[in-house]
Amino acid sequence: LRSGLHRQHGKQGAGGGGGGAKGIYAKLTIAVVGLLICTLSLLFSATIGGNRGSLEPSEINAEELWESAKSSGWRPSSAPRSDWPPPPRETNGYLRVRCNGGLNQQRSAICNAVLAARIMNATLVLPELDANSFWHDESGFQGIYDVEHFIQTLKYDVQIVESIPEIRKNGKTKKIKGYQLRPPRDAPIEWYTTVALKKMQEHGAIYLTPFSHRLAEEIDNPEYQRLRCRVNYHALRFKPNIMQLSESIVDKLRAQGHFMSIHLRFEMDMLAFA
Repeated sequence: LRSGLHRQHGKQGAGGGGGGAKGIYAKLTIAVVGLLICTLSLLFSATIGGNRGSLEPSEINAEELWESAKSSGWRPSSAPRSDWPPPPRETNGYLRVRCNGGLNQQRSAICNAVLAARIMNATLVLPELDANSFWHDESGFQGIYDVEHFIQTLKYDVQIVESIPEIRKNGKTKKIKGYQLRPPRDAPIEWYTTVALKKMQEHGAIYLTPFSHRLAEEIDNPEYQRLRCRVNYHALRFKPNIMQLSESIVDKLRAQGHFMSIHLRFEMDMLAFA
């Protein structure tokens, strides 16, 4: 019995020794492979760094670096390309909006307000700009943008007024305030043609607040997207005094050579307005 147990332990010991040797061999193999990968990586980095270091400033063409990027076949998409009738004289009511957020959100909201007015066949009241959230600036739309240019540029798209006119009813003069609604974020067109339009027809005017990102960006209608472009790139023009000041600042910067403006919290929707 003892000799049998001795032989059994001997076999187990031999098997364990073989397994230990295999384990050590596997670990060594992994270590060698890892070392080889690290070495190759360092050599590759050194090669790339050497190539970069050999690039002299004289090899960079400054004129090509700062010139406008090639359009690659892209062209402006603001002009209508299909049947686009002018707005009818009789509309369904007045649309007021309060554009909140920063300057880029407010500008985007103005574009959406024009499109919403077109969708509902509404008369757009000049959008209100929220001055309390960020800027504490009471300038308003009239103090920042060229109102006459805005209205004239969009006269074939929507009817625009500076304020809701007073109405006379039962011998009394009354001003329509507008039924206040809070649109859902990224609201679809159907919300404007049902919920919003119904309230407009009931009350004569609606007041949408807040109005930042309150109309879906992805709309399967190219003409609606072109209208947004017309508002952003053609209708919205700063007042002459702001344009003169900005041109003066740019001229002073250019006098010192090329320059680049960087926004530390740059967002995707700001790229379109840069």
